[in-house]
Amino acid sequence: MTTFFLNPVKKSFVKYLLIFFSVIIIFPKSCFSEINITKINNKIYILNLHGKRFFLNEETSIKSGDYLSTREKPATIIFQDNTKLCFSSNSSLKILKNKNKINFEFTKGSILFSISKQSYEYYNLNFFSYNLENIKDIIILAKKNNFEIINFKNNLSFSYKDDINKISLPSFTILELSNNGKVSKTTKILETNKFSKDFLEDCEIKLPKTNKIENKNFKLQHGCISQNGKLVCVNKY
Repeated sequence: MTTFFLNPVKKSFVKYLLIFFSVIIIFPKSCFSEINITKINNKIYILNLHGKRFFLNEETSIKSGDYLSTREKPATIIFQDNTKLCFSSNSSLKILKNKNKINFEFTKGSILFSISKQSYEYYNLNFFSYNLENIKDIIILAKKNNFEIINFKNNLSFSYKDDINKISLPSFTILELSNNGKVSKTTKILETNKFSKDFLEDCEIKLPKTNKIENKNFKLQHGCISQNGKLVCVNKY
């Protein structure tokens, strides 16, 4: 009977090879590409990488490459880290995850992204060749007749394709974007704007009170006129 002996180098190689396969078995790749959820309101439709369609539920993890959408009713998803995604009706996005980096690829409708400040995940938004990295607050993306991005808190900036020049997105601002990386319209958020009407009640946004005079497109001016032989000065718009 023939007996085989392994030299120390080969023994070491076999040892590390066994450890490597053990790690793969115990910690499969999928655990790095899944997002756990804690709550769902209304139906979220999923189309996965294998072409399978089903409804999302609390026992189902979102996997990298899943395509999420709503139909006639709005819906809400809350992740394990308290990040909230609010979908209007007929909205959709694709989710890509690699370890702690999550990309949301927005497709259509209106979606509110409320990112938990305590989250250990790194969230990025990709939308029609635009990219906004590492968001931590509330952002709304809307694509209907035109495309809008709405920012509520911190001053941000984002990029278009590989352009090194960033696009500024101040707090409490609405930007209407073109298809070629240009801002076609900028509007300050007013107290009367109703951004929550397309979403469920748990996505209601409460805006701080603002000075309406400051939000007008014209400024208060001081002028004087002659009236009955007297000079009368008043403030007017």
